[in-house]
Amino acid sequence: MTKQEFDAVTRDFLVAWFMEMYVYISQGGEQAQKIEPLQKRKLIATAQSLLHDIQDALECELEGSD
Repeated sequence: MTKQEFDAVTRDFLVAWFMEMYVYISQGGEQAQKIEPLQKRKLIATAQSLLHDIQDALECELEGSD
């Protein structure tokens, strides 16, 4: 597996994880209600940070592909 393939798979998994966490938290099911608000905010902040890192990496790749 090349670095580019690894990066692509990693990005896909991170985005999928973020979406699953968003659905899990926003649905407010029995298990989600056990998560304290501070923990929810930390999960969301972590996911946002990861997505910003991915966005930065993609922008860097696009700048280099001119």
